[in-house]
Amino acid sequence: MNFDFSEEQLLLRETVARWAADRHGLDAARRREARRQPGGFDREGWRGLAGLGVLALPFATEAGGLGGGPADLVAVAEPLGAGLATEPFTEALVMAGTLLEASGEGPGRAALARVILGEAVPAAALGERGGRYNLHHVETRARAEGAGWRLSGAKSAVWQGGAADLFLVSARVSGDVRDPSGIGLFLVAAEAVERRPWVAADGSLAAELALRDAPATFLECDVEDALDLALDRTWLAAAAEMLGVAQMLFDQTLAYVKTRVQFGQPIGRFQAIQHRMVDGYAALEQSRSMVVRAAARGDSAAIAAARAYVADAALAIAHEAVQFHGGMGVTDELVIGHGLKRIQMLARLHGDSAVAAARYAEAA
Repeated sequence: MNFDFSEEQLLLRETVARWAADRHGLDAARRREARRQPGGFDREGWRGLAGLGVLALPFATEAGGLGGGPADLVAVAEPLGAGLATEPFTEALVMAGTLLEASGEGPGRAALARVILGEAVPAAALGERGGRYNLHHVETRARAEGAGWRLSGAKSAVWQGGAADLFLVSARVSGDVRDPSGIGLFLVAAEAVERRPWVAADGSLAAELALRDAPATFLECDVEDALDLALDRTWLAAAAEMLGVAQMLFDQTLAYVKTRVQFGQPIGRFQAIQHRMVDGYAALEQSRSMVVRAAARGDSAAIAAARAYVADAALAIAHEAVQFHGGMGVTDELVIGHGLKRIQMLARLHGDSAVAAARYAEAA
């Protein structure tokens, strides 16, 4: 099995890395300013990703995309993580876009076309308070009304829900609360819901949604398959992005310990520091191997294994980076703290490492 990126994928990776460096530059002040924009990021950057073709990359050509596979997803997500990009590629585009793609011709594909062009930001409203990461736990109810539908219920932890122009909402059309066969998928306009935005750990705007007889468009698709595919793609992108952030944090910390002087010499000369940096390097390389393996295989088991391992390893690397930088490490003045917070968010995106490990055990 070939674990190398193709020439085209390497070029894509370099292009995204240059774009992230030019736009964000690991500048904490610039990142804070972007987070103060309406929705928590600058829409110009979203349109910039559209111009590069990045927003079309994960989706099939018949859906208006570029037909990229798992390796292409990694080639984009990793440099976005390394550049600490604020644009919501992983949590908004990959998750919600995959659900739109699965709906076939009609309103879902029309909405996806707007997303691909950078005209709209989607959000997947799937989680509920009683679900604890179980996407099949759906209490929100859907009822038919004439040619349309009305939704009533509440959705929790809707990532990028504060920025979204449209929502992909799961609602129950039949069965009990955890019956996977009774779930429908609906497209809901942002103005049709009541949302309470809140600031997530990484500074992005998540939201709680209240649906009170909200008008919705039913999307024809196999919901179980669509949710599985969307979760696999999102977890792979999240693992790759965490890998990129962790690599950036390691590089920044390595440079720091070579120059930070204590007791008359750089702290990087102390054996205890060296051992901890070696541990971080080993975890980083193992994480890279897990992500590359998941991209090469592309199945749920490999992706869940990578997601579980990388989440824990990236958090450990981030915590060490904060420790070595001292009190400044947790502030918004350094990118170190921003990187830690981004990893914390991605490590819990639609499930923590324990949920990912359970999915791996189920799929293996």
